[in-house]
Amino acid sequence: MTLKMRLGWDERTRNAAELARRAEGAGVQLVTVHGRTRCQFYKGRADWAAVRAVKDAVSVPVVVNGDIESFDDADIALAASGADAVMVGRGAQGRPWFPGQLARYLASGQRETPPPLRDQLTLLGTLYGEILDHYGADIGLRHARKHLGWALDAAAAIAGVSADVLKAMRGRVLTATDPATVLQRLAETFAMLADTPPAPAFETVRSPA
Repeated sequence: MTLKMRLGWDERTRNAAELARRAEGAGVQLVTVHGRTRCQFYKGRADWAAVRAVKDAVSVPVVVNGDIESFDDADIALAASGADAVMVGRGAQGRPWFPGQLARYLASGQRETPPPLRDQLTLLGTLYGEILDHYGADIGLRHARKHLGWALDAAAAIAGVSADVLKAMRGRVLTATDPATVLQRLAETFAMLADTPPAPAFETVRSPA
């Protein structure tokens, strides 16, 4: 059995370390801690250093979570928290390859670049089809929009397009209501992105994949 929790309910009740001790006593074998309180939702930045109190309180492995969006984030989070591993959540939105790349980086130190846009399009098309198969066309079309939007955001960051261009691309793809049209517009959009020279500051973008 494993447990995932936050630092506490709010800033006055940061009781994650005590909860972790009780959980370990009840048989929990791994604890994951998101570095925010419940009342923070996703505001501000995750407090990775605060997770160290949990690591010091238990003998089972501890995983640090929250705002892990790059190789550097993982390094800093592990150093600050003393945790045994990191968990990627929203950092994988639109970038399903990132957790695998991060695992290989932590094992070998090798920083992989994002997949080519054509490969991202293939992954996205497969995911889109699986969502429609699972939920059916009516529900699937609506459910898939957030995934398509995240993927477009990630691809646009790699291509270095402006916010206005990205907004237009998102509108064209995400307002389509026919699956064939969605796939066609996705293909056209990724083709346009592939022709866009990468931004000069791409290496400094937080999303490495």
